[in-house]
Amino acid sequence: MGGGTSIWASPEWKNDPRSIFNGRLAYLATTIAFAGCSYGFDQGNIGGVLTLPTFKRAFGLDKMSEDDADRRAGNIAALMAAGGAAGALISAPFADFLGRKWSMMLYAFIYLLGCTFQEFANLNIFYAGRFLAGMAIGSMSAGAPQFLSENSPKSIRGSMTCLYNLMIITALSLAFWVNYGVSKWRNVAVTDNLQWKLSLGIQIIPGALMFLMLPFVVETPRALIAKGNREKGLANLMKLRKLPETHPYLQQEYMEVCAQVDQEQETAVGRNYWLVIKDIIYVRSNTRRFFLATMLFLFHKFTGTDSLNYFAPEIFTMIGVKGGSQALLTTGVYGVVKLATTIIYVGFIVDRVGRRVPLLIGATLQATSMLYIALYVRFGNPNQGGGTEAGGIVGIIWIYIYAFGWSFGHSVACYVVAAEIFPSRIRSFCMGWCFFVNWIVDFGITKATPSMMTHLGWGTFLLYAVLTYIGVVFVYFCMPEMKGRSIESMDDLFQHSIWTMYKRAYPTEEEKVRHDVGDLVHMDNKVANDEKMGGNVQVERV
Repeated sequence: MGGGTSIWASPEWKNDPRSIFNGRLAYLATTIAFAGCSYGFDQGNIGGVLTLPTFKRAFGLDKMSEDDADRRAGNIAALMAAGGAAGALISAPFADFLGRKWSMMLYAFIYLLGCTFQEFANLNIFYAGRFLAGMAIGSMSAGAPQFLSENSPKSIRGSMTCLYNLMIITALSLAFWVNYGVSKWRNVAVTDNLQWKLSLGIQIIPGALMFLMLPFVVETPRALIAKGNREKGLANLMKLRKLPETHPYLQQEYMEVCAQVDQEQETAVGRNYWLVIKDIIYVRSNTRRFFLATMLFLFHKFTGTDSLNYFAPEIFTMIGVKGGSQALLTTGVYGVVKLATTIIYVGFIVDRVGRRVPLLIGATLQATSMLYIALYVRFGNPNQGGGTEAGGIVGIIWIYIYAFGWSFGHSVACYVVAAEIFPSRIRSFCMGWCFFVNWIVDFGITKATPSMMTHLGWGTFLLYAVLTYIGVVFVYFCMPEMKGRSIESMDDLFQHSIWTMYKRAYPTEEEKVRHDVGDLVHMDNKVANDEKMGGNVQVERV
């Protein structure tokens, strides 16, 4: 099962019933994780496709001035992010009213439609396809981590939620190599559109697999309970955990979910979005969670990862790597580094070490890498595309270190944290907002990157370095460790000021369970022990 290595590595799993790690959970995790492929293939494909002569001819880039070509390339790449922003905004009402499962089915269908439109050598149809696919990707980016987090046992919640990110990186890496492969085709006529169509068409496969597998996934129990359907929610929880209703593990999880929902209903009955907005504004613990998640997504984007993902070949060319197939080959290795590191993170880090320390280390590596690239481009004066000098080779290594740090930190942390900190009534809305921020900033950065690299040059990388260093300081003071905590116990954690989270970053055993349920479980255990001791005394007297 996805996350199986984390079961082996994480100490918490030893106290869990073996049956909760089962085939039904594995099927759910695999199906929903396929949503990550849509994001990864798009990011990895479009940057390389934009460099192909056949694509440039098909969409008129070869006959434009440099500035006009930059603008059109920016539009082509950024339209997916614009659609993503729109998709993130509509994800909350669909997830809340259609349900997690059927909303994902809708997103998968829209994604397949958008991918099909991108197979036409017509600019307007292609633009429509980019936007439609972007809408689906944006909606899935909010829905998939939430779906995975809500259904995961807490001992593997980090690794199971990270499966979405792992599939992003897997597809990203595959896309880089597909681009490299088609770029090596010999005797390709400039009018042969099959080259770029095949490169883009690969992304249809995982979308179709997810669409076909989704009908057999169970609806998330937490969403059902939050909507008042507790009987069905409990039934689905029993299916996912393969435990009877009376089992202590199942009872504790069920009671925590119900207790959180009951507390929300005590504040105000209902689930409409006016209540959600009031909950975020007036409930201080919710305001803190909302602020933390939003800032994490902003710093996630400010690392410059979108510039690298979409325009990696051009960036490698800036530090001296020859253009064409060699730049794409170097980009392919960059994707492999990200994939290998993400596998290590999902398998051995996220549920053993946690989210906080890897993010601090990874972001520091990213910032330092960007700083080196900025200084090298400024003072090394590399001959763009003319061959890689010693400083350029070091620059390539630093970009690979950047990929290493990204996979250990910002690649995953904001997704996992956002998926696990919000209470049920506001979770979909807050996730939708976070991913709206993610996609609208993505849109701005992606659209601006070609012009930034042309006119700012080294300043582009310096800006990313400074912003990422600032993000490291923010994470140190404001982001607590989530590993081992139940989703519902976050209510207790965020009663404290966001700026003092570093003081209580790591939970005690008592803090891993919601306090009212923890007290109840402790009392039940005490009564059970007293009864057992009483029985032993009676036996001795007899």
